[in-house]
Amino acid sequence: MSHPTLELKKAYLALRHALDRTVRRFNLTSAQFDVLQLLMHNAEGLQHRELQRRLAIASPTLTNIVDILEREGHVERRALATDARTKTIHLSAKARLLCASDEFCEAGDALVEQMFAGFSQDERQFFTTMLKKVERNLASVC
Repeated sequence: MSHPTLELKKAYLALRHALDRTVRRFNLTSAQFDVLQLLMHNAEGLQHRELQRRLAIASPTLTNIVDILEREGHVERRALATDARTKTIHLSAKARLLCASDEFCEAGDALVEQMFAGFSQDERQFFTTMLKKVERNLASVC
């Protein structure tokens, strides 16, 4: 029997590869998609350090991802009204259109359906609940 940490890691890597294949047709990487997804759910934008914390990646890595997304017109950096030195990162109108497009949504839905193939609705809910519990349990280690 394999160790649970290895099984979770293998599942995560399979998801990353499947996500990369899914978003490649939109000229995105899975890392870029992660940034866009977080920004989709934060209309006021997020500061660099908050994105970095939520994605658990190094600052230079995030800077490179955001630079590319900005160059492609998917995100905008804006200075905070209270502190011009601090920038927030926002989803652009172009990215909102992409993320709301039928093709993009259908690709995401297909990936989720593939991920949960063979699961009942109750099993999907239970799995998601257990993942959140694992996350909470491990957050206390950090």
